[in-house]
Amino acid sequence: MTAQRGYEALVILKPGGTEEEIARHTGELEAQVKKLGGSIDSSQQLGRRRLAFPILRQAEGHYYLLRFQAPTEQVAELEHLFRLDERIVRFIILSQDEAAPMPTAAPAAAARSY
Repeated sequence: MTAQRGYEALVILKPGGTEEEIARHTGELEAQVKKLGGSIDSSQQLGRRRLAFPILRQAEGHYYLLRFQAPTEQVAELEHLFRLDERIVRFIILSQDEAAPMPTAAPAAAARSY
């Protein structure tokens, strides 16, 4: 049995399509992870955002965060599948050792006394 390790993937999808199409596509991404022997810890739709610069003639993208466990030797195959997917504008996969923790909520503004 191969050792599984924690990973975090941030995927930017092309902005076109309805919410149902985006949900279906993110479900397909999760299915690819499971097909390669991984398991999903959590997934989060981060919504549509403007890109800092155009990528593949896209000015906006739909951001999707996926935390998962997978065998280390299967991550390269997952990256290959992500590169072949025409709906993905850009992605990055980090081991959870490298990934910074995601804040769950914005910190409350500190009260200032003048």
